[in-house]
Amino acid sequence: MKFKPVFVGIAVIGVLLLVLSLSTVGKILAANPRDLLTGVKSQPLATKFLPKRSPLFVSFLVNPEKLGLFAQLAAKPSDRSNVNHALGNLKQQLQQNWLLDYDRDIQPWIDQEITLAVTDADLDDQPANGQQAGYLLALATKDVNLAKTTIDAFWQRLAVNGSDLGFEQYLGISILKTSPTDDKPEIAGTILGKFVLFANDAQVLRGVINDLQSPSLTLANLDSYQKRISKLDTGKIGVAYVNLAELGEDLGKESLLASFGLDRSGIRAQTLLALESSDLKPKTDVEKVDSKLSQNKSVKKFSTNIAKFVPLGNSVIVGNNLDLTLQSIKDELSPELQKLLTNAIASLSGNIDIPLDRNAFAWAQDDYAIALLPKTNSNPDWLLVAKVKEAQNSATAISALDDLARNKLTVGEISFKDQPVTVWTKLSAIAKISNSEVSGTVVAAHAQTKNYIYLSNSLSVIESALTLKESQSIASSKVFKTITAKLPSDRQVYGYFDQDSYLNLSKLQPIREFFQNTNSPLASILSHLDTVGFASTANEVNIKNGELFLFLK
Repeated sequence: MKFKPVFVGIAVIGVLLLVLSLSTVGKILAANPRDLLTGVKSQPLATKFLPKRSPLFVSFLVNPEKLGLFAQLAAKPSDRSNVNHALGNLKQQLQQNWLLDYDRDIQPWIDQEITLAVTDADLDDQPANGQQAGYLLALATKDVNLAKTTIDAFWQRLAVNGSDLGFEQYLGISILKTSPTDDKPEIAGTILGKFVLFANDAQVLRGVINDLQSPSLTLANLDSYQKRISKLDTGKIGVAYVNLAELGEDLGKESLLASFGLDRSGIRAQTLLALESSDLKPKTDVEKVDSKLSQNKSVKKFSTNIAKFVPLGNSVIVGNNLDLTLQSIKDELSPELQKLLTNAIASLSGNIDIPLDRNAFAWAQDDYAIALLPKTNSNPDWLLVAKVKEAQNSATAISALDDLARNKLTVGEISFKDQPVTVWTKLSAIAKISNSEVSGTVVAAHAQTKNYIYLSNSLSVIESALTLKESQSIASSKVFKTITAKLPSDRQVYGYFDQDSYLNLSKLQPIREFFQNTNSPLASILSHLDTVGFASTANEVNIKNGELFLFLK
């Protein structure tokens, strides 16, 4: 599915870049922390205009003038011309694609909410003739009368400048619209209550009016949305929602709701992922997994000490009981997202077939850490370190993993400073005129010490890990210590990615295809990030809770 990048871009890149572009967020936060750090308690009101099947929306719940001022004050003097240029580009995009002059048509009356939504993936529900998505721009007003006067002048100006205007009454509501031309897009608009609405097709506004007549059909009244939005009550400046089922048939039926707010070092986000598992299996299956995770967490308090045994790299994920965590993922995620995850793991591991449902990680039932060490122009090296819970059981479990590898690879053993290392090798024959030679490529290697098991796709990484000093570990890095302070470590999963890591991850085949298929503006946003910290918190049935922290450049 391909959405026009400008519509999604104005929401996701546009206003957000006013924050992401800040090179020194702390300056403005220190000057006026109350408005920024506290955030707002209000929820998006424009969801009453959106159907339950809306693929996505982004709502900003603060006045855009404040965001613009924040950008100006926080930027270094040498960067302020760039900020002005970025703001000018946003206004130009708004005018090109919505025909609106922000300073003249919006600024006098805009209040505390701007919502941009995709209301429908295909307005006529006929994919055969191409997909024309429906877009809605909802702007809250602080003065309805002023907004009406300003918007009336906007339509009159379009008519004077040669636009072919149309008018219709739908269920007693007036809708004005333009006809598309070679150099101007089609737009339609109306005013409902305290909101000025614009759409790329009058059909979108007719749907909005219908939804107002039947509130039970709106996203605002969707049970899973209501349950989650009530938990995002403080500390935010905006809310985003993505319904994967409407973005593509290969993405499952999960939906993600997130809030984001400001911190002195960047942006903090809370995420709530609604799972499809209740439709796939009885709830008791998921509850059983969550119960096991909760019991496991209560028995042993989670610690980030495992990071001391991971070489200094670009990213790390730490947690407890990888085997049980992967089993819960398998039980909770839809088949589509399971496939996406499996393909990503296969890309990282050299396409080794390690299914998630055969206890392949039964040897990782205590603390674990996974590190990614990106390389130029190739998939990153990776390392998995797991604390040994019981030596013999761990040895038996890792031996079972070797048996899986033997289906496609040659498994042998070498020694590194008296430490046995098991190596998985892909052999290939090279035919020559006189004879044939056999060469091998190391696909993975693992070693077990008294307290830890090391598994990597690189023999050199294994060797480095076995001789690691604590001062050379990820745990000793400034980034890791900073993120540990921002995100509490007593979580089921915890870690961070720096820019090199997530840019490398975005190049992996399944992830790259996803971003391309949705015409994602993610690459532009990532260029403004330095490090992304994350934590997975305690889950509820059919909802996975998470926290993100985005450190800005």
